[in-house]
Amino acid sequence: MATANRESGFTLIEMVITIVVIGIIAGISAMLILQAMRGYSDQDVRADLTNQARLGIERMAREIREIRDCTATDITTMAPGTLAFVDNTGTAITYTTSGTDLTRNGTALASSVSGLTFGYLRRSAAAAGAAAQVWNVDVTLTVSRSGETHPHRIRVHPRGFQSASCG
Repeated sequence: MATANRESGFTLIEMVITIVVIGIIAGISAMLILQAMRGYSDQDVRADLTNQARLGIERMAREIREIRDCTATDITTMAPGTLAFVDNTGTAITYTTSGTDLTRNGTALASSVSGLTFGYLRRSAAAAGAAAQVWNVDVTLTVSRSGETHPHRIRVHPRGFQSASCG
């Protein structure tokens, strides 16, 4: 009588199928992890851009409100990309860009800036051509990085502009 001599173990086909199934599961897992990491990275960029813009625009608005008067001696530069003025304490302040930085008196205040525009408006909301005509200042600050662009805009009325000669 012949006895079958079978040893227990895996066949080559079973091992190949197992490796293929594990490979598929690992590939799907890697794609899910990569997608989650990409989402986290994108959100981190958005949060940083929002913080940079908020810091810059809030600081500018707070200090623009403190311009003493609408005279040529208090608003010294009214360019589309630069605003220079004297505040209530007599401090000269200049906002402009340098490369991708928003600067205040030459010191970087916010980074990743792709655009800074000032608009100078009369009481009637028409464009002001001289310091004595300014009633409001529109500030548009745009920040950009990694394909994300966020514009921020605010309209500011300086507290010192109460006289009839302004606007």
